[in-house]
Amino acid sequence: MDNNIIEEIVRTAHHIYDKEMILGKAGNISILDDNREHMYITASGTDFKSLVHEDVIKVNIEDLSYESVDNRVPSMETNLHIGIYRKRSDVKSVVHVHSPYATAFAFSNKKLRQLEGFGEITGEYIAEVDYYPPGSKKLAKHASDALKNEDSVLLKDHGVITIGKNIDEATLLCEYIEGIAKTQYITHVLNL
Repeated sequence: MDNNIIEEIVRTAHHIYDKEMILGKAGNISILDDNREHMYITASGTDFKSLVHEDVIKVNIEDLSYESVDNRVPSMETNLHIGIYRKRSDVKSVVHVHSPYATAFAFSNKKLRQLEGFGEITGEYIAEVDYYPPGSKKLAKHASDALKNEDSVLLKDHGVITIGKNIDEATLLCEYIEGIAKTQYITHVLNL
């Protein structure tokens, strides 16, 4: 087990909780090791507020075997994370949250516009993935396909996924997505 990676996940989980980007126990974080052989991911049903080292599971990305403490199991979105890592050699971290404003857009018929503030604008709207049940192979396939050319997606009726070359980049992008969603929501209300 790589304690540095585990500590990064614990730190990030607490940060995400403090920023109110997580609702209940819904969400997951992963980091790929330098050899791209193992992924460290939050355990299923973990509370980001009180997440500790034992809540992080080491998963072999080839055979899905894993190491854990106290019979904890990896997040139900493990296949989704692995699918992204297999399709994006530049990605080493995935953040999946149900942040309130961005998730509201995911549940609405409104598109979330891309705004300045994070880098090159690649399209008018944040990419979206149709609804598939959480933890399903279809969700893993369609979300990882959508992230081949994007760094963030809204999952319809579900939440948000962001990726990055490290955990800080993926987390900052997650905060950015939530920020632009909040700005657009407030703008919509002001324009009523």
